[in-house]
Amino acid sequence: MSGDIKMRRAIGSHGTVHGVDGLQQRHDAAQTLPALFCDSTGCAAPLIFVPARPRPKTDPAYPAPMPGYFALDKGAAHVTGCRYNVAGHLAEVLDAAAASDPAFVQRLEDGRHELRLLALHQGLKRGGGALPEQQMRLLSTLLVLRAMCGNDALLADRVVLRLGKKKLAWDAFFHDPARYDEAWARLDAASNEVPMALLGTVRSHRSPPPGTGAGATYLNCAPKYQKTGVMDRREFYEVSVGHDDAAWLQRFPVGAEIVMFGLWRQGNSHTSTRSHPTDPRRSITNVTHKLALRPGSPGQLAVVA
Repeated sequence: MSGDIKMRRAIGSHGTVHGVDGLQQRHDAAQTLPALFCDSTGCAAPLIFVPARPRPKTDPAYPAPMPGYFALDKGAAHVTGCRYNVAGHLAEVLDAAAASDPAFVQRLEDGRHELRLLALHQGLKRGGGALPEQQMRLLSTLLVLRAMCGNDALLADRVVLRLGKKKLAWDAFFHDPARYDEAWARLDAASNEVPMALLGTVRSHRSPPPGTGAGATYLNCAPKYQKTGVMDRREFYEVSVGHDDAAWLQRFPVGAEIVMFGLWRQGNSHTSTRSHPTDPRRSITNVTHKLALRPGSPGQLAVVA
């Protein structure tokens, strides 16, 4: 399961530290990439560079690419104690939480842990930032660990999510950009507000124009774009976080991968039509669906690092 972990740094065979941006530039220039290894002390597991998917030059409306990352080479594994050994780190975090806050994290007889989200859910519904700080920190840690994995397998195997009397499946709780449409559909079908976590890449920040008075700043993530099967009709799923503290939102820079947790809301869907760029007899219809979050606690957003 650790083979799906996303890493942001690697070490070359001569001890050089390589970051994602530098390797992306070399990849884009079709240059030979160096041999890469895990940068955690004592590990040195062989890695590969997974480049960002480039934006198609023929379609400027296509969403920004997901960031590149480093991953284990096929058949490789992190050593015990490596900081990228998410399975080991997850076990330590859960055991410590079960000992210090058994009302939030309970160890089950089968060795798994149950995460009880009701107190956080109630705090979100009250608003005003009234979230249990220790519980929010733990959830943030778990969400970052989930974001570092390529799928739900590890977390779903180790952590049971419970909201009151009901259990939540991880695939209904955590949505990466490829599943923004499923998050939107879940909100559309829900009769009550449900907490969800979304993973995104910061695309922009938008603040009110100077002189217009106080207002929210919005952090916008790269949207999901998908074809609909209908000629010249496309759908976009846009994710944004609004807050009155512009300085706080701007601490999450453009290009950063972040996890966002809370009670999401559907915005109004918007339809626009424009002429086809090469065939004036045709028109292109874009349908935009919006998912919005107004966090009350700083812990609801975290950088994946």
